[in-house]
Amino acid sequence: MKDASSSRDATPRRANKPGCLGLIVGAIAFIVAVYAVIIYFISQGATPEDEAGEERAIAQCWQSLAAPEMNDRQRHTTEKRCQEMTEQFELKYGQAPSVTRPPS
Repeated sequence: MKDASSSRDATPRRANKPGCLGLIVGAIAFIVAVYAVIIYFISQGATPEDEAGEERAIAQCWQSLAAPEMNDRQRHTTEKRCQEMTEQFELKYGQAPSVTRPPS
């Protein structure tokens, strides 16, 4: 004759389904909330202060090309970076920054 407790031990226990489902739904809700916050901050328009700051950064980038301690490779890399910053500014604000070329 089988012992009732031994037959119960032979069957695997199942996870508490409502608890697991709640945990999964909570995790999905958290991920959706994080993405919503990120999208909200990205979609906010730039302020005039942001535009001025980016324009100053581009001007400083072009001015850095005049540094005498730069070798040709560094100068080329910096020029590419400045051009990319200028292009991104034009895409973002719809106009060219005040400084778009290195100083002569």
